[in-house]
Amino acid sequence: MEGYVQAGIGVVLLIIGVLLVINLLQNHKIRQKMQKDESKLLDNYQSLKAAYEEVSQDKEELAEHCEELSRSKERMQKTAYTDYLTCLPNRLGYSEFIEAEMRGMKPDEVLAILDIDVDNFKIINESYGHSYGDDTLREIARRLTRLVLERGAYLARIGGDEFAVVLRDFSGREELEAQIQQILNYLKEPYRIGEKEFLLTVSVGVVMVPIDGTNCQVLTKNMDAAKFFAKTNGRDMYIFYDDSLSRTLAAKLELQNEIRKAIEDKAFEVYFQPQIDLSTDQIIGFEALVRWNHPERGVVPPAEFIADAEECGLIVPLGEFVLRESCQKLKKWQDEGYTKQVLAVNLSARQFKNRDFMDSVMKIIQETGVDPKQLEFEITESMALDDLEYTIKTLQSLRELGVSFALDDFGTGYSSLNYLKRLPVNQLKIDKSFMDRVLEDHSDQKIVETIIALAQALNLVVIAEGVENAEQADFLKSVSCDKAQGYLYSKPVRENDLKVFLQM
Repeated sequence: MEGYVQAGIGVVLLIIGVLLVINLLQNHKIRQKMQKDESKLLDNYQSLKAAYEEVSQDKEELAEHCEELSRSKERMQKTAYTDYLTCLPNRLGYSEFIEAEMRGMKPDEVLAILDIDVDNFKIINESYGHSYGDDTLREIARRLTRLVLERGAYLARIGGDEFAVVLRDFSGREELEAQIQQILNYLKEPYRIGEKEFLLTVSVGVVMVPIDGTNCQVLTKNMDAAKFFAKTNGRDMYIFYDDSLSRTLAAKLELQNEIRKAIEDKAFEVYFQPQIDLSTDQIIGFEALVRWNHPERGVVPPAEFIADAEECGLIVPLGEFVLRESCQKLKKWQDEGYTKQVLAVNLSARQFKNRDFMDSVMKIIQETGVDPKQLEFEITESMALDDLEYTIKTLQSLRELGVSFALDDFGTGYSSLNYLKRLPVNQLKIDKSFMDRVLEDHSDQKIVETIIALAQALNLVVIAEGVENAEQADFLKSVSCDKAQGYLYSKPVRENDLKVFLQM
C-alpha cells in the first residue's frame, strides 16, 4: 500500500514537473513574444518619432513657405498697383483709391480731380530718345510730389505722360484755381535732363466729385472731355468739365464719323483757285482746295472739317484723295497743252509724317502719268520744324522728282533764317491774316515788306493769299510781291469752270 502511495506521489510529482516544464516553456515563449512585441513597439515608436519630427520640420517649412507666399502676394499687389517708372500709384491703384474715397465721402464733402497731360511729349522722345523721356517723366513726378503731397493730396501716374491729382483742401473755386495755376506754373519751369534744357507745358481737365460723376468710369470720361478741350483750345491751360463739353465732343465724334463715310462715298471734291503773276496780271497756277459735298449742309469749306479729319487720322486717306484727284486733273491739262500752270497741293502734318508718304506720292505720280515739274506741295512752318531733318530729307527726295515747294502761312510761326536757308523751298506764302488789315495796320505792312525783302535776299518767290480788293493788290505791287491769290481774282471753282482761266 505504501508502494502505491509512493508511486502515486511520484506520478503526481512527475505531472507537476511536466506542468512546470510546460509552464516554463510557455513563459519562455511568452517572454520571447513580448520581447519581439517590445522590439516592434520600440521600432514603431522610433518610426513614429521620426515621422513626427519630419512632420514638424515640414510644418515649419510650410509655415515659412506660407510667409514667403504672403510676401510674394504683397509684392505682386504692390507691383500691380504701382507705376514702375515713377513709383507712384498707377491707373489701377488710382481707380481703387477713387472708388474707396467716394464710398467714404461725407454728404458735404467735395473733391477735385485733375487729369494732367504733358503737351507734345512725343517731341522729347523723338528728339532726344526715350531715356530722356523717362527721366523727364520722373522729374515731373518729383515736382508734383513736392508740390501736392505735402497738402495731403493724392498723386498717380495714370498713363504714358498723364498724371492724376486729387485735391481736397480748398475753400472754394477761387482757391482751387489758384492751386491748379500753381501746378501749371511749376511744371513750366525749365527742365534740365543730362545736357539738354527745354520747356514743357501741360493741359489739365478738371472734374468735381460728386458733382461731375459718382463712379470712376464716368469721372474719367468727363475728365477726358475737359482735357481734350484744354488741348484743342491752345494747350497750357486747365478747363473744368461741364455738360456742354460732352455734347460738343459727341457732335465732334459724329462729324468725324460723317467724314469717314464721306471718304467712302467719294463725297469730297477738289476745287481750284487761280494764282496771279502781279507783274503781268496773268494766271500762272492754281491751288487745289478740297470741298465736302454734304447731303444736308451743301458745300462745306475745309475750315469746318480739316481739323477734325486731322485729329482722327482721316486726313491721310483724304490727303491722298486730294493729291490723286489733283494729279489726274493736272495730267489732263498737260495732255491738252497747258504746260505752264503750276498746281499747288496742301499737305497735312499727319500725311507728311506718315511712313508711307513717299511711296504714296511716287505711286500716284506713276499711276497718273503726271509731269511732277508742274506739281507744287505746300507745307506749313510748324510741319517743317516738327522734325527738321526729316523734312529736309523728304523735300530733297521729292525735289529730285521735279516737285517744287511753298512754305505756307509764313510769318505766323517761328520764322527763322536758321531753318529757312536749309529748307529746299521755292516760294513763301504770306498768310491771309496779314493781308486782312495791311491797308490799315502799319505793323502788318512792315511785316509784309520784311517777308518780301527776306525772300528776295534768299532768291525765293513770294505769293500773298487772301487778296480781296484792288487796293491790296496795288500795295503788293508797290512792295514788289511776285504773286497773289484771293477773291479779287476768283473764288475756288470746280474743274468745269476752270477752262476760262486756263485759256487766259
